[in-house]
Amino acid sequence: METFTPKAALRQQMSELETLLAELAEQLKQLPLLEAQVYPLPPVLQGQEHDPISQITVGQLCGEAAREAAIAAYQYHGARPGCSTKSTQRLPGWLRFPASCAAQISTLVEEINHCKQGFKAQVQQAGGRDEKFELVHNALPGVITLQIYRQLSLLRGELHSLGFTWADKQTIRRLSREQVIAMLERSRHYVPMLSNPSQWQQMVDQEVYDIRRLPADAQLRIRRPVKTHPMVNLLWRDREPSKQQIKASLPLLLCTDSAPLIKPLGHYPPKLRQPRRDRKGGERLLIDRMHLYVYEPLG
Repeated sequence: METFTPKAALRQQMSELETLLAELAEQLKQLPLLEAQVYPLPPVLQGQEHDPISQITVGQLCGEAAREAAIAAYQYHGARPGCSTKSTQRLPGWLRFPASCAAQISTLVEEINHCKQGFKAQVQQAGGRDEKFELVHNALPGVITLQIYRQLSLLRGELHSLGFTWADKQTIRRLSREQVIAMLERSRHYVPMLSNPSQWQQMVDQEVYDIRRLPADAQLRIRRPVKTHPMVNLLWRDREPSKQQIKASLPLLLCTDSAPLIKPLGHYPPKLRQPRRDRKGGERLLIDRMHLYVYEPLG
C-alpha cells in the first residue's frame, strides 16, 4: 500500500507537523503578549547564495507585528519567490509571555520538536545525499529541509539578559604531516566523477610530495568557513552554568514575568576587525580541495 512507502510516510509526517504548528499558532495568538521583537533579514536571491557576505542590514518589528511574523516563520518551510533554496531563511527574535503560559504550550512545543526529529529521521534513512534529495523533493516539492528540522526554543525561568550577535567563525583542525599524508592516501581510492583516474593519482602524488617537503616546524590546519548566522547569548539568574549560547534561527518563546535586558541584533559586520599582529610568520593555502593551510614561522 502506498501509505507505507517512504514518500507517503514523509508526507504523513509533514501533515502531522503542520497540524501541530497550526495549533501552536492559534494558542500563541491568544496568549497575553508582554513584549516582542524580531529582526527580519534580507533575502538571499537566486544565484547569490555563494557570494561572500560583506554586509547584512537588519530590520526590526515589535509587539503584535513581531508576533505575527514569528508565527508565520514557525509555519513556513519553503523559499520565497526569486530567492535561493540553498540559503535558509532565518528570523532571530523573541516573544515574551507570562510565566504561567509555559504550562499551556510546553507540551505542544515538545510534540512539535519530536515530530521534527521524526521527519529528520525518515529523511536520514533514505540513504546518501542524492537519495535524500530525491525523497524530499518528490514527496514535498519546494520545501527546505533545514527549515523543517529547526527546533523551537521555549525558555522559562529567570533570565537576566538576551544578547543577539553574529557568528562567522571558522572551524579549525590541526593536523600532523603524517595525518595529512594518510588522508591523501585514502583519497586515492575515491576518484571524483568526470575525473581522469591517472591524472587524479598524479595530483595526489604531487600533494603528498608537497607535504613531505615542508619544514619540520610547519603547522598544518584544515580551515573551513562557517556561514554567517545569528546567535543569542543567554544569561540566567537561576541556574548554573549561567551562560548559554544558542542559534537564533527562529524567535525564542520566553515565559517569564520579569523582563530581561535585551541587546538587539545589529547590522553585520558589527565592527571592523583588526588583523592579528601577534604571529611572526605566514599562512598560505596549500591544498585547495581539502581547505588545508600551512603556517610557516619566519626564521
